[in-house]
Amino acid sequence: MASSADTPRARALGVELRQARERRGYSTRKLAEMIERSSSHISRWENGKLIPSEADTATVLAVLGVNGPDRERLLELARDALDPNWVAPGIDKQLAALTEYERTATTVINVEPLMIPGLLQTYEYARHIMVAYGQSRGEADQRATLRIGRQHVLTDKPPKKLIAIVGEYALRHSVCPDDVMVEQLHQLLKISALSNVTFQVLPMERPSAAALSGPWALLEFPRAKPVLHLEHFRSSATITDEKTVKSYRAAADELLDLAMSPAETAALVADVIKSRETTS
Repeated sequence: MASSADTPRARALGVELRQARERRGYSTRKLAEMIERSSSHISRWENGKLIPSEADTATVLAVLGVNGPDRERLLELARDALDPNWVAPGIDKQLAALTEYERTATTVINVEPLMIPGLLQTYEYARHIMVAYGQSRGEADQRATLRIGRQHVLTDKPPKKLIAIVGEYALRHSVCPDDVMVEQLHQLLKISALSNVTFQVLPMERPSAAALSGPWALLEFPRAKPVLHLEHFRSSATITDEKTVKSYRAAADELLDLAMSPAETAALVADVIKSRETTS
Protein backbone atom coordinates (compact mmCIF):
# COMPACT_ATOMS: atom_id res chain seq x y z
CA MET A 1 0.00 0.00 0.00
CA ALA A 2 1.23 3.52 -0.78
CA SER A 3 1.98 5.92 2.06
CA SER A 4 1.90 9.70 2.32
CA ALA A 5 5.37 11.14 2.20
CA ASP A 6 7.22 14.32 1.20
CA THR A 7 10.51 12.93 2.57
CA PRO A 8 13.92 13.34 0.87
CA ARG A 9 13.94 9.81 -0.56
CA ALA A 10 10.30 10.12 -1.70
CA ARG A 11 11.13 13.32 -3.59
CA ALA A 12 14.29 11.78 -5.06
CA LEU A 13 12.39 8.68 -6.17
CA GLY A 14 9.70 10.84 -7.73
CA VAL A 15 12.23 12.89 -9.69
CA GLU A 16 13.86 9.79 -11.13
CA LEU A 17 10.53 8.14 -11.99
CA ARG A 18 9.47 11.30 -13.82
CA GLN A 19 12.77 11.47 -15.71
CA ALA A 20 12.49 7.81 -16.70
CA ARG A 21 8.91 8.36 -17.92
CA GLU A 22 9.92 11.43 -19.94
CA ARG A 23 12.81 9.55 -21.54
CA ARG A 24 10.27 7.00 -22.83
CA GLY A 25 8.09 9.81 -24.13
CA TYR A 26 5.07 8.74 -22.04
CA SER A 27 2.53 11.13 -20.56
CA THR A 28 1.32 10.55 -17.00
CA ARG A 29 -2.00 9.41 -18.50
CA LYS A 30 -0.37 6.84 -20.77
CA LEU A 31 1.76 5.42 -17.94
CA ALA A 32 -1.29 5.32 -15.67
CA GLU A 33 -3.22 3.33 -18.29
CA MET A 34 -0.32 0.90 -18.74
CA ILE A 35 -0.11 0.04 -15.05
CA GLU A 36 -3.84 0.41 -14.35
CA ARG A 37 -3.52 3.34 -11.98
CA SER A 38 -4.92 6.88 -12.05
CA SER A 39 -2.99 9.87 -13.44
CA SER A 40 -3.19 11.46 -10.00
CA HIS A 41 -1.33 8.47 -8.55
CA ILE A 42 1.49 9.00 -11.06
CA SER A 43 1.62 12.75 -10.41
CA ARG A 44 1.71 12.30 -6.63
CA TRP A 45 4.41 9.65 -6.88
CA GLU A 46 6.49 11.95 -9.06
CA ASN A 47 6.19 14.98 -6.78
CA GLY A 48 6.98 12.92 -3.68
CA LYS A 49 3.60 13.43 -2.03
CA LEU A 50 2.85 9.72 -2.16
CA ILE A 51 5.26 6.78 -1.92
CA PRO A 52 4.62 3.90 -4.33
CA SER A 53 4.94 0.48 -2.77
CA GLU A 54 7.96 -1.56 -3.73
CA ALA A 55 5.70 -3.69 -5.95
CA ASP A 56 4.25 -0.61 -7.68
CA THR A 57 7.74 0.79 -8.15
CA ALA A 58 8.92 -2.47 -9.70
CA THR A 59 5.94 -2.43 -12.08
CA VAL A 60 6.64 1.16 -13.17
CA LEU A 61 10.33 0.43 -13.69
CA ALA A 62 9.53 -2.65 -15.79
CA VAL A 63 7.18 -0.63 -18.02
CA LEU A 64 9.76 2.14 -18.36
CA GLY A 65 12.59 -0.26 -19.13
CA VAL A 66 14.70 0.58 -16.07
CA ASN A 67 16.92 -2.39 -15.25
CA GLY A 68 20.14 -3.41 -13.52
CA PRO A 69 21.75 -1.22 -10.85
CA ASP A 70 19.37 1.68 -11.49
CA ARG A 71 16.38 -0.58 -10.81
CA GLU A 72 17.88 -1.86 -7.55
CA ARG A 73 18.78 1.67 -6.44
CA LEU A 74 15.26 2.97 -7.03
CA LEU A 75 13.66 -0.02 -5.31
CA GLU A 76 15.89 0.70 -2.32
CA LEU A 77 14.66 4.32 -2.34
CA ALA A 78 11.06 3.07 -2.31
CA ARG A 79 11.76 0.69 0.61
CA ASP A 80 13.34 3.41 2.75
CA ALA A 81 11.27 6.38 1.56
CA LEU A 82 9.43 6.99 4.84
CA ASP A 83 12.64 7.98 6.65
CA PRO A 84 12.59 11.80 7.11
CA ASN A 85 16.39 11.97 6.76
CA TRP A 86 18.74 10.58 4.13
CA VAL A 87 22.49 10.06 4.54
CA ALA A 88 24.43 8.60 1.63
CA PRO A 89 28.08 8.01 0.69
CA GLY A 90 29.12 10.20 -2.22
CA ILE A 91 27.03 13.01 -3.68
CA ASP A 92 25.77 11.39 -6.89
CA LYS A 93 22.89 9.57 -5.23
CA GLN A 94 21.34 12.84 -4.09
CA LEU A 95 22.26 15.04 -7.07
CA ALA A 96 18.97 14.55 -8.94
CA ALA A 97 17.01 15.38 -5.81
CA LEU A 98 19.16 18.45 -5.04
CA THR A 99 18.68 19.73 -8.59
CA GLU A 100 14.92 19.33 -8.23
CA TYR A 101 14.96 21.07 -4.85
CA GLU A 102 16.74 24.05 -6.40
CA ARG A 103 14.28 24.09 -9.30
CA THR A 104 11.17 24.09 -7.12
CA ALA A 105 12.38 26.13 -4.13
CA THR A 106 11.47 29.75 -3.56
CA THR A 107 14.53 30.47 -1.40
CA VAL A 108 17.96 28.84 -1.14
CA ILE A 109 20.17 29.73 1.82
CA ASN A 110 23.71 28.49 1.18
CA VAL A 111 26.48 28.63 3.79
CA GLU A 112 29.99 27.90 2.47
CA PRO A 113 32.94 28.53 4.82
CA LEU A 114 35.73 27.50 2.43
CA MET A 115 34.45 27.55 -1.16
CA ILE A 116 32.28 29.55 -3.51
CA PRO A 117 28.70 28.13 -3.55
CA GLY A 118 27.86 25.90 -6.50
CA LEU A 119 25.15 28.23 -7.81
CA LEU A 120 27.75 31.03 -8.07
CA GLN A 121 30.69 29.08 -9.49
CA THR A 122 32.25 29.60 -12.90
CA TYR A 123 32.93 26.56 -15.06
CA GLU A 124 36.71 26.75 -14.61
CA TYR A 125 36.47 27.21 -10.84
CA ALA A 126 34.13 24.22 -10.55
CA ARG A 127 36.38 22.09 -12.75
CA HIS A 128 39.53 22.87 -10.75
CA ILE A 129 37.75 22.18 -7.45
CA MET A 130 36.55 18.79 -8.69
CA VAL A 131 40.01 17.80 -9.92
CA ALA A 132 41.36 18.77 -6.48
CA TYR A 133 38.75 16.43 -4.97
CA GLY A 134 40.32 13.56 -6.91
CA GLN A 135 38.11 13.33 -9.98
CA SER A 136 39.58 12.69 -13.42
CA ARG A 137 39.65 15.60 -15.85
CA GLY A 138 36.90 13.98 -17.90
CA GLU A 139 34.68 13.54 -14.85
CA ALA A 140 35.46 17.08 -13.68
CA ASP A 141 34.51 18.52 -17.09
CA GLN A 142 31.20 16.66 -17.05
CA ARG A 143 30.33 17.56 -13.47
CA ALA A 144 31.30 21.20 -13.93
CA THR A 145 28.98 21.37 -16.94
CA LEU A 146 26.14 19.91 -14.86
CA ARG A 147 26.82 22.35 -12.04
CA ILE A 148 26.74 25.37 -14.35
CA GLY A 149 23.52 24.01 -15.86
CA ARG A 150 21.86 24.24 -12.44
CA GLN A 151 22.43 28.00 -12.27
CA HIS A 152 19.49 28.82 -14.55
CA VAL A 153 17.31 28.87 -11.42
CA LEU A 154 18.77 32.31 -10.62
CA THR A 155 17.58 33.84 -13.89
CA ASP A 156 14.45 31.81 -14.76
CA LYS A 157 11.03 33.39 -14.31
CA PRO A 158 10.34 33.64 -11.46
CA PRO A 159 13.95 33.56 -10.26
CA LYS A 160 14.82 31.84 -7.00
CA LYS A 161 15.97 33.93 -4.07
CA LEU A 162 19.54 33.00 -3.14
CA ILE A 163 21.12 34.02 0.15
CA ALA A 164 24.81 33.06 0.04
CA ILE A 165 26.94 33.38 3.18
CA VAL A 166 30.57 32.69 2.31
CA GLY A 167 33.65 32.60 4.52
CA GLU A 168 36.37 35.16 3.74
CA TYR A 169 38.77 32.23 3.38
CA ALA A 170 36.95 31.21 0.18
CA LEU A 171 37.88 34.52 -1.45
CA ARG A 172 41.51 34.60 -0.34
CA HIS A 173 42.55 30.94 -0.62
CA SER A 174 41.80 28.47 -3.38
CA VAL A 175 43.25 25.46 -5.20
CA CYS A 176 42.59 27.36 -8.45
CA PRO A 177 45.20 29.34 -10.40
CA ASP A 178 45.04 33.11 -9.92
CA ASP A 179 43.47 33.80 -13.33
CA VAL A 180 40.67 31.31 -12.63
CA MET A 181 40.05 32.83 -9.21
CA VAL A 182 40.01 36.39 -10.57
CA GLU A 183 37.40 35.33 -13.14
CA GLN A 184 35.40 33.74 -10.33
CA LEU A 185 35.54 36.89 -8.21
CA HIS A 186 34.36 39.04 -11.12
CA GLN A 187 31.49 36.58 -11.56
CA LEU A 188 30.57 37.03 -7.90
CA LEU A 189 30.30 40.79 -8.34
CA LYS A 190 28.15 40.33 -11.44
CA ILE A 191 25.72 37.80 -9.97
CA SER A 192 25.47 39.50 -6.57
CA ALA A 193 24.13 42.57 -8.36
CA LEU A 194 20.97 40.60 -9.22
CA SER A 195 17.96 41.67 -7.15
CA ASN A 196 17.21 38.08 -6.11
CA VAL A 197 20.75 37.34 -4.88
CA THR A 198 22.13 38.34 -1.49
CA PHE A 199 25.86 37.67 -1.15
CA GLN A 200 27.57 38.33 2.19
CA VAL A 201 31.02 37.41 3.43
CA LEU A 202 31.69 36.16 6.95
CA PRO A 203 35.01 37.75 8.04
CA MET A 204 37.75 35.54 9.44
CA GLU A 205 37.74 37.49 12.70
CA ARG A 206 34.07 36.66 13.29
CA PRO A 207 34.02 32.84 13.53
CA SER A 208 30.76 31.05 14.17
CA ALA A 209 30.08 27.40 14.96
CA ALA A 210 27.25 27.48 12.40
CA ALA A 211 29.85 28.04 9.66
CA LEU A 212 32.86 26.25 11.13
CA SER A 213 30.93 22.96 11.16
CA GLY A 214 30.97 22.84 7.35
CA PRO A 215 28.89 23.78 4.30
CA TRP A 216 25.11 23.48 4.24
CA ALA A 217 22.07 24.65 2.30
CA LEU A 218 18.52 25.25 3.48
CA LEU A 219 15.87 25.17 0.76
CA GLU A 220 12.39 26.59 1.34
CA PHE A 221 9.34 25.79 -0.79
CA PRO A 222 5.90 27.36 -1.29
CA ARG A 223 3.89 24.25 -0.34
CA ALA A 224 6.37 21.67 0.97
CA LYS A 225 8.37 21.53 4.15
CA PRO A 226 11.91 22.95 4.01
CA VAL A 227 14.89 20.71 3.33
CA LEU A 228 18.37 20.87 4.82
CA HIS A 229 21.18 19.60 2.57
CA LEU A 230 24.64 18.85 3.96
CA GLU A 231 27.52 18.09 1.61
CA HIS A 232 30.98 17.10 2.79
CA PHE A 233 34.10 15.54 1.29
CA ARG A 234 32.62 12.28 0.02
CA SER A 235 29.16 12.12 1.57
CA SER A 236 25.90 14.03 1.64
CA ALA A 237 22.78 14.16 3.77
CA THR A 238 19.28 15.53 3.32
CA ILE A 239 17.25 16.26 6.45
CA THR A 240 13.62 17.32 6.94
CA ASP A 241 13.36 16.83 10.71
CA GLU A 242 11.48 19.93 11.86
CA LYS A 243 13.56 20.67 14.97
CA THR A 244 16.86 20.34 13.09
CA VAL A 245 15.69 22.48 10.19
CA LYS A 246 14.46 25.16 12.59
CA SER A 247 17.85 25.31 14.32
CA TYR A 248 19.63 25.80 10.99
CA ARG A 249 17.20 28.56 10.01
CA ALA A 250 18.07 30.35 13.25
CA ALA A 251 21.77 29.80 12.51
CA ALA A 252 21.34 31.46 9.12
CA ASP A 253 19.90 34.55 10.80
CA GLU A 254 22.86 34.59 13.22
CA LEU A 255 25.36 34.35 10.37
CA LEU A 256 23.67 37.16 8.42
CA ASP A 257 24.06 39.38 11.49
CA LEU A 258 27.76 38.50 11.79
CA ALA A 259 28.52 38.82 8.08
CA MET A 260 29.56 41.94 6.21
CA SER A 261 26.78 43.85 4.51
CA PRO A 262 26.35 43.28 0.75
CA ALA A 263 28.03 46.64 0.07
CA GLU A 264 30.98 45.81 2.34
CA THR A 265 31.20 42.39 0.72
CA ALA A 266 31.36 43.88 -2.79
CA ALA A 267 34.13 46.23 -1.66
CA LEU A 268 36.09 43.30 -0.20
CA VAL A 269 35.73 41.26 -3.38
CA ALA A 270 36.96 44.22 -5.43
CA ASP A 271 39.98 44.59 -3.13
CA VAL A 272 40.82 40.89 -3.43
CA ILE A 273 40.56 41.11 -7.23
CA LYS A 274 42.93 44.10 -7.26
CA SER A 275 45.38 42.28 -4.99
CA ARG A 276 45.39 39.12 -7.13
CA GLU A 277 45.70 41.03 -10.40
CA THR A 278 48.62 43.01 -9.00
CA THR A 279 50.56 39.93 -7.89
CA SER A 280 49.83 37.76 -10.94
